Amino acid sequence: MVEHTRVEISDLFRLQVVKRPIFSPQMNWIVFEQTRPDVDKDENITHLYAYHRSTHTIKQWTQLGRSNSRAVFAPDESKLYFLSDRNGSTQVWCMPLNGGESYRMTRFLRGISDIQLDAQGEWMYGLVDVPEGGEIEIWPEELKDTEVKDWILEQQKSWSAHSKRFRRLYYKADGRGILSPVFRQLVRIHLQSSTVEVMTEGSYDVSSYALSLKNNAVYLASNRRSDAEISLWRDLYELSLSERKLTLLSQEWDVHSLSVSPDETALAVLAHGKEYGNATFERLYRFDLKTRQWTSLMQNWQEATGNHNMSDLRAGVSLPPPLWSEDGRWVYLLVTRQAMTELVRVDAQTGELQRMVGGRRDLYGFDVKAGRAVYVYTDVKTPCYLAECQLGQGLPAWPVRQETDSMDEGETNSFPNDEQQVYYPNAWATSMNWVDVQPFWYSAADGWRLQGFVMLPHHSDKMVDGKVPVILEVHGGPQAAYSYSFFHEFQYLVSQGYALVFVNPRGSVGYGQKFADAVQGDYGGQDMQDILAGLEMALRQHDVLDDKRIAITGGSYGGFMTNWMIAHDHRFFAAVSQRSISNFVSFYGVSDIGPFFTESELKGDVTDNVETLWRQSPLAYAAQVRTPLLLIHSELDMRCPIEQAEQFYTILKRLGREVELLRIPEANHDLSRSGKPSLRKERLEAILEFIDRHLPVVAE
Repeated sequence: MVEHTRVEISDLFRLQVVKRPIFSPQMNWIVFEQTRPDVDKDENITHLYAYHRSTHTIKQWTQLGRSNSRAVFAPDESKLYFLSDRNGSTQVWCMPLNGGESYRMTRFLRGISDIQLDAQGEWMYGLVDVPEGGEIEIWPEELKDTEVKDWILEQQKSWSAHSKRFRRLYYKADGRGILSPVFRQLVRIHLQSSTVEVMTEGSYDVSSYALSLKNNAVYLASNRRSDAEISLWRDLYELSLSERKLTLLSQEWDVHSLSVSPDETALAVLAHGKEYGNATFERLYRFDLKTRQWTSLMQNWQEATGNHNMSDLRAGVSLPPPLWSEDGRWVYLLVTRQAMTELVRVDAQTGELQRMVGGRRDLYGFDVKAGRAVYVYTDVKTPCYLAECQLGQGLPAWPVRQETDSMDEGETNSFPNDEQQVYYPNAWATSMNWVDVQPFWYSAADGWRLQGFVMLPHHSDKMVDGKVPVILEVHGGPQAAYSYSFFHEFQYLVSQGYALVFVNPRGSVGYGQKFADAVQGDYGGQDMQDILAGLEMALRQHDVLDDKRIAITGGSYGGFMTNWMIAHDHRFFAAVSQRSISNFVSFYGVSDIGPFFTESELKGDVTDNVETLWRQSPLAYAAQVRTPLLLIHSELDMRCPIEQAEQFYTILKRLGREVELLRIPEANHDLSRSGKPSLRKERLEAILEFIDRHLPVVAE
């Protein structure tokens, strides 16, 4: 087989990603979502696919629309319910599995999300945005499907064209834009009559929920406090379906997701108490519905629940709530640790943890049923894989470690051994000569143990005297991590002849709660030293790395660090700062997360200690910048608004520094992960062109 030696930008648009796998009730099918870029339409398309477990065949089950997701089976497997935007807004659709066309079941003007089917298959539940003080909006029944999209578009244009008055602290959101004055309410749809019932009301959002047939109730998380926008705390409630009465069960923890035990006597809950502000890990709890007592199931382990690893093939991770085994003994969830995400199970009574699926890879979706697990994963050389396995005895929990202790610094094999690889949607990619990472570990000046990675090119036309130039990559977050995930951007840059160095400084996730918290109030302090120490270690370990030809790039927090680094260290021949932060004083008032993020991460606010924010702002040190800089920023970014790049660009230009600004239209903060294919291409071209243009011809 001929191996290609150079990765192209166009390869990114050939990659297809599978996610959200589920077993059917009778274990006949595995249904999953598959996303691919559509270059001709310049958009990303998601369809539902099904794997038949007996015949080992794959079928595409949806054909229409841009987004088809959230598959839910009828209990007898006769129908599949799912969300689709084929009529212009996201609605519930039904696909008869014994033949027949899919048909739409709802007419919500603002769409519906997070659907769940009750155990009897009678009612479909979901979350719908309802105008403040108004009623649920449904488009006219007489509209034909061909007319709905235009009607919805006219409603949206009408709203956009008028002035808007806001009373909320947070009135915009990245990826959604300026928010309508609505609240997310729980609704249910009777599947036979299509009757819609609104189950909650008031100026409050429902954020997550779980159904209980035996208790005739819905358990939900909702922030109904008088200081809701300040506390940002979701309490636990019970909604009686017979009385339509909402009862507060507990205010002890900020509840993120929940599920009901098989005997319906308890909840498995992911929650925390904001002990570390924005950096607090979600912890697993058992909530007894009779005694209303909480039991921590994570007292003896430090890992972060969920997936916090970075990849440019997906925008965030949508995980199921903690999943119970049928006998109620175990609760299954994902855990991030030392650049890996593994599937674990926790004893619902004792808290004993067993590692079921893992190794040097990154799991980002799963389901469990009848003693089996299905899951999707990626590794450095594999964009994605769908696999399943039998759930036998797992590996023991990880040992508790202090920040100065060694990590798992040897080879970590994938497990379990009986894993069955079900589906690989990128067969063409097996011919690619992808580059693997070379992990390394090192100690900071204070003894804290850190992890980093090096990627070396197979060939480089940029080699001078046996050495290749280096690009230092800095991840966003900062509560995130580089990992053993596939990264097209990294493969692309390495194929162009550059070596890559990237590390997880303090603030990253996967190394304990204290480690993730350590960056807060110290932006540009020890985190910068961790990154530079990792770079120095990589240079010492790999003679092929050219210490005279190093560029730097990063996005979001990584963009902040790029701006900060070139004002404090002048070793870089070029820098590319993406979706960055330059001024935390203005960021506080313009970002969609400004107040709570800044107060937690910077330990300051504008009213009482603006000097704290300014001290940690790269703009304050702009006069010290000497490195040629390209700022790349999306014009619709509301997480780190484009004024952050504009400020840094303007002052550097006024100071006579070499700086360029690339404004990307029709893109938000997730451009590199989910933006239009044409704009993602433009971004990658710009990064490489700027670094190439400034690359010294010979080492100085």
